[in-house]
Amino acid sequence: MSSLLIRRPLGGLLTVGYRGLSAPLALAPPSSFRPYTIKTGSTTFPIVTALSGVCSSPPFAKFDETVSLHLQVTLDPRKPNQNIREKISLPHGTGKRVSILVLSDDAASRDVAVALGASVPEGTVAEAVKALTSGDLSLISGVDRVITTPGDMRGVGALGRVLGPRGLMPNPKLGGVTADVGKAVEDAIRGEVIIRVNKEGGIFTPIGKVSMGYGKLRDNCRAVLEAVSAAKPTDAKGVKSGAAFWKGASVTRTMGGYHVKVDTKTVDPASANYFRGGIEPDETPNDDATSAA
Repeated sequence: MSSLLIRRPLGGLLTVGYRGLSAPLALAPPSSFRPYTIKTGSTTFPIVTALSGVCSSPPFAKFDETVSLHLQVTLDPRKPNQNIREKISLPHGTGKRVSILVLSDDAASRDVAVALGASVPEGTVAEAVKALTSGDLSLISGVDRVITTPGDMRGVGALGRVLGPRGLMPNPKLGGVTADVGKAVEDAIRGEVIIRVNKEGGIFTPIGKVSMGYGKLRDNCRAVLEAVSAAKPTDAKGVKSGAAFWKGASVTRTMGGYHVKVDTKTVDPASANYFRGGIEPDETPNDDATSAA
């Protein structure tokens, strides 16, 4: 199965080649920052093809865009035992500089955090909590992760309404509440992502930057898919098993200029078609290349 062949607009047309066929793609109106949009409509492609295309397609922004994997699964987190909330380390990181805030009154933890590049409040945890609850959010502006210690969690717990909606509330199960602050900061910097299911059954996870190239994006993508597969509940009522668990998948870029739907058989680690089909960016077929049909 051939790779996603992006052809530049010619006479207002943009097409993608797929095993000798051409699937028409939506073409956005020309503009100074986004000349056209690559979308595959209802056509699905192997995950190898989608990742290859995201690296080889023309840029849609002047910065290094984030590549994201979007999954739709048969889970409803509002029901008992139908949720996934896992922290995983991507093999090659996210390609993004992570901003980390450590809330702790422990001098050793603060020193380690600062040495590793994390930020700490100037005053005590109590003073930081008071400022945040009073509406001064400057401390968490641009912050991607908040880490604290078990001893400081009693005070930080009062920030649930401030940090919770922003996805910043420290969670002991996800390594956000730990006595080993240094390791938590190092893990976060190295490229941890948190996999969670939204109320519609969607999982949206960044897997790297376009500049990382196909090989690293492929490895990161596999890490996410295999973590989701391992974490899916098997005994919860109403949860479908096997191929029926994976309802949909797609690969996108930050500015929305690239949206390719993926054949779910090629993202299911339990499937014989997992990561099969498609051509690598160097035009060399995968070792296990075969039709995903």
